Amino acid sequence: MDNTDKKILKAINAVSTKSFVSPIKVNEILRLDATEFGNRLIVLKKSGYVDIITGEYISSRTLPNSISKVLITESGLRSLKKKG
Repeated sequence: MDNTDKKILKAINAVSTKSFVSPIKVNEILRLDATEFGNRLIVLKKSGYVDIITGEYISSRTLPNSISKVLITESGLRSLKKKG
């Protein structure tokens, strides 16, 4: 996990630790390229740090890879608390 991934987890945590949120709202904090952000979310999901929901249709509230909701997991929260 690199610094950008940590910033993503911090941004998701800042928006909500308890429920799924729009990745568009999270990316308003980060200002990453939408495709790069979506790709990083997929890798973070595979690592167990976030959970994602994909939508069948792309809209203004989804990322180009159809991610419509994101949630930080307990593992993601623990990784934020680690030093270094």
